[in-house]
Amino acid sequence: MGFPSSTCQGRYDQNKARTMLKLYLAGPEVFLEDATDMGRLKVELCARYGFEGLYPLDGEPVMAGAGGQGLSARIFGANLALIRQADVVLANLTPFRGLSADPGTAFELGFGFALGKKVAAYSNMPGDLLNRAREHIGAAQHEDAAPTLMADGLHAEDFGLFDNLMLAEALMSCDLPVKQAETPPADLFRDLSLFEATLEALADAQGSALSRAG
Repeated sequence: MGFPSSTCQGRYDQNKARTMLKLYLAGPEVFLEDATDMGRLKVELCARYGFEGLYPLDGEPVMAGAGGQGLSARIFGANLALIRQADVVLANLTPFRGLSADPGTAFELGFGFALGKKVAAYSNMPGDLLNRAREHIGAAQHEDAAPTLMADGLHAEDFGLFDNLMLAEALMSCDLPVKQAETPPADLFRDLSLFEATLEALADAQGSALSRAG
């Protein structure tokens, strides 16, 4: 087995465990001005820990100002093809322009999970979803309001999870690392220390599985 067995669909045979596993690197880094350089750094870190990093292809054309539905369709198809090639989807779920993970990243994690891939993740933002909602939206002010009701008239999830339960439960079912920062770094989307810690934990998990396989 490439990693410990779990309720997650993803499975690997012993021969696969002995090869370089491919990690699809999902995350909002593709929107950075230096998206290509960031992708190169992440791929290099993957190699350092014995993995092949597959970085999404949308960063460069998007940041270059190209547009149109034809381009978006090509990006969509290319990224899905990369996920199909991968053994693991490793997602940066740091909240992006809001309370929760980048929606494209969330889709890619769910798509990989539905294909039977293992999924792992990290977030450079501490805290749970409910408290972030209270900080950004504010709690409802009337006296009989439920603790989960926000000022916008909508409830926030209250499961003590770092993000939406569908993401969190998918990750927990795979028994792979889910790292969350205790304090936010100075640069939420360029700090790779937690990404590297996740790679190290993945390498340790694969090494343990190989030891058991003999």
